[in-house]
Amino acid sequence: MASKRKSFRWLLVGLVALVLVAVAVSWNDFYLLRLKTYSNLSSNMRPTLEVDEVVLATKIFPSMGEHYEPVRGDVIVFTIAAKRANDYMKRVIGLPGERIRLQDGVVLINDVPVPRQALADYRYEHRDGSEISAPRFRETLPNGRSYEVLDLDPQGEMDTTREYVVPDGHLFVMGDNRDNSVDSRYTDYIGYVPLSGVSAVVEMILLPKGEGSSLWQPQQPGSS
Repeated sequence: MASKRKSFRWLLVGLVALVLVAVAVSWNDFYLLRLKTYSNLSSNMRPTLEVDEVVLATKIFPSMGEHYEPVRGDVIVFTIAAKRANDYMKRVIGLPGERIRLQDGVVLINDVPVPRQALADYRYEHRDGSEISAPRFRETLPNGRSYEVLDLDPQGEMDTTREYVVPDGHLFVMGDNRDNSVDSRYTDYIGYVPLSGVSAVVEMILLPKGEGSSLWQPQQPGSS
Protein backbone atom coordinates (compact mmCIF):
# COMPACT_ATOMS: atom_id res chain seq x y z
CA MET A 1 0.00 0.00 0.00
CA ALA A 2 2.85 2.39 0.90
CA SER A 3 4.45 1.70 -2.45
CA LYS A 4 1.22 2.57 -4.26
CA ARG A 5 0.93 5.82 -2.27
CA LYS A 6 4.51 6.74 -3.15
CA SER A 7 3.90 6.02 -6.86
CA PHE A 8 0.73 8.11 -6.76
CA ARG A 9 2.64 10.98 -5.10
CA TRP A 10 5.30 10.96 -7.80
CA LEU A 11 2.61 10.79 -10.47
CA LEU A 12 0.94 13.85 -8.93
CA VAL A 13 4.26 15.70 -8.82
CA GLY A 14 4.82 14.87 -12.47
CA LEU A 15 1.36 16.13 -13.45
CA VAL A 16 1.89 19.39 -11.54
CA ALA A 17 5.24 19.84 -13.27
CA LEU A 18 3.62 19.30 -16.66
CA VAL A 19 0.92 21.87 -15.86
CA LEU A 20 3.56 24.40 -14.83
CA VAL A 21 5.51 23.82 -18.04
CA ALA A 22 2.30 24.16 -20.06
CA VAL A 23 1.58 27.49 -18.36
CA ALA A 24 5.14 28.75 -18.91
CA VAL A 25 5.19 27.58 -22.52
CA SER A 26 1.75 28.91 -23.37
CA TRP A 27 0.13 29.41 -26.77
CA ASN A 28 0.76 33.16 -26.81
CA ASP A 29 4.31 33.26 -25.52
CA PHE A 30 7.09 30.65 -25.51
CA TYR A 31 9.44 32.86 -23.50
CA LEU A 32 11.36 29.96 -21.93
CA LEU A 33 12.13 28.78 -25.46
CA ARG A 34 12.82 32.36 -26.63
CA LEU A 35 9.89 32.06 -29.03
CA LYS A 36 6.74 34.09 -29.43
CA THR A 37 3.70 33.85 -31.66
CA TYR A 38 2.40 36.79 -33.68
CA SER A 39 -0.78 37.14 -35.71
CA ASN A 40 -0.43 38.89 -39.04
CA LEU A 41 -3.25 41.45 -38.98
CA SER A 42 -2.53 43.12 -42.31
CA SER A 43 -2.29 42.18 -45.99
CA ASN A 44 1.01 44.06 -46.36
CA MET A 45 3.05 40.81 -46.40
CA ARG A 46 0.85 38.97 -48.92
CA PRO A 47 1.56 36.55 -50.63
CA THR A 48 4.13 35.40 -48.06
CA LEU A 49 1.76 35.88 -45.14
CA GLU A 50 -2.00 36.02 -45.37
CA VAL A 51 -4.20 38.03 -43.00
CA ASP A 52 -4.68 36.24 -39.64
CA GLU A 53 -1.92 33.70 -40.23
CA VAL A 54 0.07 32.94 -37.08
CA VAL A 55 3.86 32.95 -37.20
CA LEU A 56 6.50 31.79 -34.73
CA ALA A 57 9.39 34.19 -34.13
CA THR A 58 12.64 34.18 -32.15
CA LYS A 59 12.64 36.94 -29.55
CA ILE A 60 15.45 39.47 -29.16
CA PHE A 61 15.93 41.21 -25.82
CA PRO A 62 17.76 44.57 -26.20
CA SER A 63 17.24 45.19 -22.46
CA MET A 64 19.48 42.18 -21.82
CA GLY A 65 22.19 43.46 -24.14
CA GLU A 66 21.05 41.47 -27.17
CA HIS A 67 20.96 43.04 -30.62
CA TYR A 68 19.68 41.86 -33.96
CA GLU A 69 22.38 40.89 -36.44
CA PRO A 70 20.76 41.94 -39.74
CA VAL A 71 20.34 39.38 -42.50
CA ARG A 72 18.94 40.61 -45.78
CA GLY A 73 15.62 38.92 -46.52
CA ASP A 74 14.64 38.29 -42.89
CA VAL A 75 11.05 38.98 -41.92
CA ILE A 76 11.35 40.96 -38.69
CA VAL A 77 9.02 42.25 -35.99
CA PHE A 78 9.80 45.77 -34.79
CA THR A 79 8.37 48.80 -33.05
CA ILE A 80 8.50 52.51 -33.87
CA ALA A 81 9.42 54.80 -30.97
CA ALA A 82 6.43 57.09 -31.50
CA LYS A 83 4.03 54.14 -31.84
CA ARG A 84 5.14 51.75 -29.11
CA ALA A 85 1.75 50.03 -28.93
CA ASN A 86 2.15 48.54 -32.40
CA ASP A 87 4.26 45.67 -33.68
CA TYR A 88 5.17 45.86 -37.38
CA MET A 89 6.19 42.94 -39.59
CA LYS A 90 8.28 43.66 -42.71
CA ARG A 91 11.14 42.22 -44.76
CA VAL A 92 14.74 43.47 -44.49
CA ILE A 93 15.82 44.82 -47.89
CA GLY A 94 18.56 47.39 -47.22
CA LEU A 95 21.44 47.28 -44.72
CA PRO A 96 23.26 50.19 -43.02
CA GLY A 97 25.10 52.45 -45.46
CA GLU A 98 23.36 51.12 -48.58
CA ARG A 99 21.50 53.12 -51.21
CA ILE A 100 18.02 51.85 -52.04
CA ARG A 101 15.54 52.97 -54.67
CA LEU A 102 12.76 51.50 -56.83
CA GLN A 103 12.36 51.93 -60.57
CA ASP A 104 9.14 50.67 -62.16
CA GLY A 105 8.70 48.20 -59.33
CA VAL A 106 12.27 46.86 -59.45
CA VAL A 107 14.39 47.28 -56.31
CA LEU A 108 17.90 48.63 -56.81
CA ILE A 109 20.55 48.20 -54.10
CA ASN A 110 23.56 50.47 -54.67
CA ASP A 111 22.28 50.90 -58.26
CA VAL A 112 22.25 47.12 -58.90
CA PRO A 113 18.76 45.80 -59.78
CA VAL A 114 17.41 42.93 -57.69
CA PRO A 115 16.44 40.14 -60.16
CA ARG A 116 12.68 39.78 -60.50
CA GLN A 117 11.02 36.84 -62.25
CA ALA A 118 7.37 36.99 -63.34
CA LEU A 119 5.15 34.22 -61.96
CA ALA A 120 1.52 33.23 -62.45
CA ASP A 121 -0.91 35.79 -61.07
CA TYR A 122 -1.81 35.47 -57.41
CA ARG A 123 -5.52 35.05 -56.66
CA TYR A 124 -7.12 35.86 -53.34
CA GLU A 125 -10.48 36.82 -51.95
CA HIS A 126 -11.28 40.48 -51.27
CA ARG A 127 -13.16 41.55 -48.14
CA ASP A 128 -16.37 41.84 -50.19
CA GLY A 129 -16.04 38.23 -51.35
CA SER A 130 -14.86 39.03 -54.88
CA GLU A 131 -11.75 37.35 -56.28
CA ILE A 132 -8.72 39.48 -57.07
CA SER A 133 -5.91 38.53 -59.43
CA ALA A 134 -2.59 40.29 -58.81
CA PRO A 135 0.71 40.25 -60.73
CA ARG A 136 3.23 38.16 -58.79
CA PHE A 137 7.04 38.10 -58.99
CA ARG A 138 9.92 36.27 -57.34
CA GLU A 139 12.73 38.51 -56.12
CA THR A 140 16.19 37.13 -55.37
CA LEU A 141 18.42 39.22 -53.11
CA PRO A 142 22.26 39.38 -53.40
CA ASN A 143 22.64 36.80 -50.60
CA GLY A 144 20.45 34.31 -52.46
CA ARG A 145 17.33 34.74 -50.34
CA SER A 146 14.23 34.73 -52.52
CA TYR A 147 10.54 35.35 -51.90
CA GLU A 148 7.40 36.32 -53.76
CA VAL A 149 6.01 39.85 -54.03
CA LEU A 150 2.83 41.37 -55.44
CA ASP A 151 2.56 44.43 -57.68
CA LEU A 152 -1.13 45.34 -57.54
CA ASP A 153 -0.66 48.52 -59.59
CA PRO A 154 2.17 48.63 -62.18
CA GLN A 155 1.91 52.41 -61.99
CA GLY A 156 1.75 52.61 -58.21
CA GLU A 157 2.91 55.83 -56.56
CA MET A 158 5.81 54.05 -54.84
CA ASP A 159 6.86 51.81 -57.76
CA THR A 160 9.41 54.50 -58.62
CA THR A 161 11.03 56.33 -55.72
CA ARG A 162 13.82 58.65 -54.83
CA GLU A 163 17.07 57.19 -53.50
CA TYR A 164 17.20 56.31 -49.80
CA VAL A 165 20.52 56.16 -47.95
CA VAL A 166 20.22 53.82 -44.96
CA PRO A 167 21.79 55.41 -41.85
CA ASP A 168 24.22 53.52 -39.62
CA GLY A 169 22.42 51.30 -37.13
CA HIS A 170 19.26 51.20 -39.23
CA LEU A 171 17.50 49.01 -41.80
CA PHE A 172 15.38 49.61 -44.89
CA VAL A 173 12.31 47.35 -44.81
CA MET A 174 9.40 46.72 -47.16
CA GLY A 175 6.25 44.63 -47.23
CA ASP A 176 5.96 41.95 -49.91
CA ASN A 177 2.62 43.41 -51.03
CA ARG A 178 4.40 46.41 -52.49
CA ASP A 179 1.41 48.60 -53.37
CA ASN A 180 -0.31 47.92 -50.06
CA SER A 181 2.50 48.41 -47.57
CA VAL A 182 3.49 51.46 -45.55
CA ASP A 183 7.19 50.85 -44.95
CA SER A 184 10.62 52.51 -45.16
CA ARG A 185 9.62 54.24 -48.39
CA TYR A 186 7.32 56.40 -46.26
CA THR A 187 9.86 58.32 -44.21
CA ASP A 188 7.23 60.34 -42.34
CA TYR A 189 5.57 57.22 -40.96
CA ILE A 190 7.85 54.16 -40.77
CA GLY A 191 11.13 55.30 -42.29
CA TYR A 192 14.38 53.57 -41.42
CA VAL A 193 14.08 50.96 -38.68
CA PRO A 194 16.68 51.18 -35.88
CA LEU A 195 18.36 47.87 -35.07
CA SER A 196 17.46 48.52 -31.43
CA GLY A 197 13.77 48.46 -32.37
CA VAL A 198 13.87 44.90 -33.77
CA SER A 199 12.16 42.63 -31.25
CA ALA A 200 11.89 39.31 -33.12
CA VAL A 201 12.77 37.43 -36.30
CA VAL A 202 10.04 35.31 -37.90
CA GLU A 203 11.11 31.68 -38.23
CA MET A 204 8.08 29.85 -39.58
CA ILE A 205 4.40 30.03 -40.37
CA LEU A 206 2.75 28.21 -37.48
CA LEU A 207 -0.89 28.30 -38.58
CA PRO A 208 -1.17 28.84 -42.35
CA LYS A 209 -4.48 29.57 -44.05
CA GLY A 210 -5.94 27.69 -46.97
CA GLU A 211 -7.10 24.19 -47.69
CA GLY A 212 -4.43 21.54 -47.63
CA SER A 213 -1.99 23.71 -45.66
CA SER A 214 0.21 21.91 -43.17
CA LEU A 215 0.36 23.02 -39.55
CA TRP A 216 4.10 23.74 -39.60
CA GLN A 217 6.10 25.38 -42.35
CA PRO A 218 9.60 25.21 -40.85
CA GLN A 219 11.40 27.94 -42.80
CA GLN A 220 11.83 31.67 -42.67
CA PRO A 221 8.78 32.86 -44.66
CA GLY A 222 9.77 33.65 -48.21
CA SER A 223 13.17 31.97 -48.10
CA SER A 224 14.19 29.16 -50.40
